[in-house]
Amino acid sequence: MKLPIRPLGTSAILPRLQSVFPYRGYATQHGLGNSSAASKRRAVTPFNDDGNVPWHQLSVGEKASRATQQTFNFGLVMVGLVLTGGVGYFLYQDVFSPESKTAYFSRAFDRVKKDPECVALLGDSKKIVAHGEETMNKWRRARPIASTLSTDAQGTQHLMINFYVSPF
Repeated sequence: MKLPIRPLGTSAILPRLQSVFPYRGYATQHGLGNSSAASKRRAVTPFNDDGNVPWHQLSVGEKASRATQQTFNFGLVMVGLVLTGGVGYFLYQDVFSPESKTAYFSRAFDRVKKDPECVALLGDSKKIVAHGEETMNKWRRARPIASTLSTDAQGTQHLMINFYVSPF
């Protein structure tokens, strides 16, 4: 005896699932059948607007609220960009610029390491270290480089850097 083979579709599984998960109707705003209750929504304010309500469905006050919120957000992003640009500018001027005090210090220290008299006095040039003024700070790297910028009688600017060199 041959059994007929039929494809197992959703109709064969559905009655089994319905018996395991009985349908429960709860009284919800959408389940009450009241169309006016289903169309009600919360008023849009600058503090609760999530952008889900389309612009054409907003009232004049709600449009003003959304515009206020988006203007504030845009202003906040712009302030962040300006501050980031300012930090980048000052970082470039103080560290990365060829005219910065850090660049002058690096060039002066390279000249010290290449000078034969300094190498004879301090030893191997790879083991010579330079640092700034001693401070009460416990971190060894926090030694600021003392520098003075002055202008002579002819109007030429001079940068005087005071740092210490020692063998490692």
